[in-house]
Amino acid sequence: MLNPRFCLLTLLAIAPALHAQIAGSVLSVDDGKQVRAVARLVGDQWISEKWCTPNGPRSAEPRDRIAVSGDLRVVTTRALAPTSEEWHRLVPTIVEIFARRERDERLLPGKTSDAPRAVDWIYSSEAGGRPTYYFEASRRVASPVDPDHDTDPPGTLRIGVAGFLHDSGGRLVPLGTKSELRWEQDGLPAGPNRPDLTPLGMVARGAQSIWVMKGQSGASVWFTLYDVSSAGIRTLLTTRGVPC
Repeated sequence: MLNPRFCLLTLLAIAPALHAQIAGSVLSVDDGKQVRAVARLVGDQWISEKWCTPNGPRSAEPRDRIAVSGDLRVVTTRALAPTSEEWHRLVPTIVEIFARRERDERLLPGKTSDAPRAVDWIYSSEAGGRPTYYFEASRRVASPVDPDHDTDPPGTLRIGVAGFLHDSGGRLVPLGTKSELRWEQDGLPAGPNRPDLTPLGMVARGAQSIWVMKGQSGASVWFTLYDVSSAGIRTLLTTRGVPC
């Protein structure tokens, strides 16, 4: 028969190891008012944390920052100025990617448009001595369907293309893109003046580079983690807040 005291001591010895295994490394977001844990890395698996967003309007748009624990390291991202030399160097490649995506995905079947493609946002982060860029570009064209003005107000079709570029010794290499179509009613605000996904920073873990992106639609907020490498883009996790 086992000694109860021996069993208790054994459990107490195992408990710290189990707790350390479950705890993992934590990714948090600091909005200037509170720090919220939004994801946790246990082994090689990212797990969503439970976190909440306050109800009601916010007095000002916060500047969120990320914080990490364990063996994770934060690498900052920066928004490029549209007047910078770096911005102008990237624009032709981004416009070319946009045109190719439109053509391959047939985003405007049966309709052509002279509406210009505009680069809206470019963010940069550097790891290993080589910068990686996230961009969002768009163009707006008249709705391809003539609306019935008695039932449907006139609108504009917004084509958006976003993706990542890697600077490989001065040669810009596309790593992955996505596109979307969005209908916007004419005469109404086109939405908040911010990117669809805002890079908050990059998390480095060994040779792995993980971009942490914030999305927001009204009161709904979410964070998405992208593993960005020369092999392409992989979505690791999307975590959404719930009302407090």
